[in-house]
Amino acid sequence: MINRRSMWMTGAVAALLMLVFSASYFMGNGKEDVLYSSNGVEVKEVTEVKLENTGAGAITMLFTEKDVFTLFDTDAFLGTVVDVHNISMDFDGMVHYRAMAILKVEKVYDGELTPGETIRVMLPGPVDTGQVIGADFNITRAMKPGERGIFMPLKYKNEDVWEENGKVLKMNDVAEYAILDTQRFAFMETAEGLLFARDTFPNIKNATSLEEVETYIQEKISQ
Repeated sequence: MINRRSMWMTGAVAALLMLVFSASYFMGNGKEDVLYSSNGVEVKEVTEVKLENTGAGAITMLFTEKDVFTLFDTDAFLGTVVDVHNISMDFDGMVHYRAMAILKVEKVYDGELTPGETIRVMLPGPVDTGQVIGADFNITRAMKPGERGIFMPLKYKNEDVWEENGKVLKMNDVAEYAILDTQRFAFMETAEGLLFARDTFPNIKNATSLEEVETYIQEKISQ
C-alpha cells in the first residue's frame, strides 16, 4: 500500500502547492461584503471578475493519474456543493480572484472528515459568471450549488501561507481545504452528465456514474 500520508510537501511539490494556495472566510450574506480583513489582506465576495492586471486566471496543472494519487496528501469524499461564490483577495493592491465552495460531506473514502460535516474549499479559479473566459477544460469553473461529486481536496496545515506584496495570509485561519487545479481533483455529477478529466484517468474513461468513480477511487487508495 502506498503511504500517501508520508508523502507530504517536499521539494518541487512544496513549491507547486505554494503557487495554488489561497483562501477566504465567509462571514456575511450580502453581495460584495468584506468576508475577511486582517494584516493588510482583504477578501470579499464579488459578482464581477476583472481580468485585466489581476490573477483572475484559473490554475490548471499537468498532473498525471499517478501524480494525483501519490504526490499529494488529499482527502477523498462524496459530497454536495451547498454554495459557491467568487471572491477577490486584495494583498494591499495586488488582487487575485478565486472561488469558495461550501461542500457537505456524504461519504468518506480517505481522511478524517465525517459524514454530515460541512467544509470550506478554495477553488483554483473563479466559477463561471459569463465573464470568465478560457479555452481550457475546467471542471471547477462549472461547479453549481446542488451538484454532487467526488472531491479530493488538500487540507491546509499550520505552515501554509500566501505571501505577496509584503502581506501574509495564513491559510488555515480562513479555509479548511483547497482543490489544487481545475480538472483532476473533482468528479462532478451535472445536468450534462458526469464531468471529469477522462484523459487523466484512462481506467474509467467511459464512466457514466459516480458509483463507477467511487469504486475506482477506493481501489486506488487501497493500493
